[in-house]
Amino acid sequence: MHCPRCNHTIEDADALFCSQCGEQLKAKNVCICCGKRLHANARFCDRCGNPTDNRTPAAFWRPLYCSGSGSAILAGDRHFKCSRCGKAFLEQFRFNNTSTCLECGATEKAEPAAVPIEQQTPPPQPGAGKTQPATNIHYPDERDDFYKSRLKKLGVAESDWVEIPSGEFLMGSPPTEKDRFGNELQHPVTIKKFYLLKTPVTFAMFDLFCDELKIPRPPDEGWGRGKRPVINITYWSAMEYCIWLQKRTGWNIRLPTEAEWEYACRAGTGTPFWTGDIINTEQANFDGNYTYNGSPKGERRGQTTPVDLFPPNPWGLYDMHGNVWEWCASIYAEVYSGQEQQDAGCNRDNLEERVVRGGSWYNVPGGLRSASRNKMGPNYHYLRIGFRILREAEQSG
Repeated sequence: MHCPRCNHTIEDADALFCSQCGEQLKAKNVCICCGKRLHANARFCDRCGNPTDNRTPAAFWRPLYCSGSGSAILAGDRHFKCSRCGKAFLEQFRFNNTSTCLECGATEKAEPAAVPIEQQTPPPQPGAGKTQPATNIHYPDERDDFYKSRLKKLGVAESDWVEIPSGEFLMGSPPTEKDRFGNELQHPVTIKKFYLLKTPVTFAMFDLFCDELKIPRPPDEGWGRGKRPVINITYWSAMEYCIWLQKRTGWNIRLPTEAEWEYACRAGTGTPFWTGDIINTEQANFDGNYTYNGSPKGERRGQTTPVDLFPPNPWGLYDMHGNVWEWCASIYAEVYSGQEQQDAGCNRDNLEERVVRGGSWYNVPGGLRSASRNKMGPNYHYLRIGFRILREAEQSG
């Protein structure tokens, strides 16, 4: 399938929008309201009830998401439309077997509800600030369990994320740092708060994505899958995974920019590694035949290792040094010019090299430094490159 506007190839057969230009796709035999595939000779969609001959204008189209969990309502999910707010919600978020959602039901002064009043979602207060994302709201127990089970099927959980605080840091390396290159000029950068996955994306996580979309799983070189970092991934594949996970969770998912990656890697440190002036093979996976600043020689494993094998950095992030290079969202520039703070997005016409960071199992320790930079064309995949995902935090103001 191709986008009628930009002719971009759409690999996801269930895609409703072009990932390159945002054009709404007019797929055949699908509901134009919620995107579900229609049965032969169906007069109404069995997910949202929309008439199959209804030409809903694109301006009124919206995806169908549960107002309680923020997750997409999938085929076969029993759901309702709230008689008060008009939003769709899954059965687990139904108030007292009525046609209202839990949030609206909590504001009613009707007969006692089956859910204790102290567990109901409080009504919105006049003049309150921006609505917080569904993932940051505390839900009653039965909704927590349901939401957690949904995330588990996607291979992620709330506990898999680390909050990275806002702040300013000195990006790059000082002229005196061993093995530095001229493209590491130091300069101050201000970072806003975000959440970063504790580990690189694993094969276990990425395989769920591949299996759902019925696309080939990337090869693991015979080293094993499971908790090892996914490898042989192009920049585009990493972006498609972000889009897939965002569509199913409601989170704003993307790759970190180069500046965000280095900020998270350093975790407040100013030394070549978050471990200090040296690093050893008990702290990271790299070629231990080589040393740095007088560090001892160590093991050369010659392959990837499970993502939680080594200690995390002070902010709780694993494998920021070694194991696999990680794709970043920024276009590579030999001289820092601001692109290190920008997200290049998913424009497939832009084939400029993207930044990869962190070093790999193959590299000498100097290549693992917090300031060390590398690059790769977005169409290429390699057995030393994986990725880690970022989840945006809602910014106040």
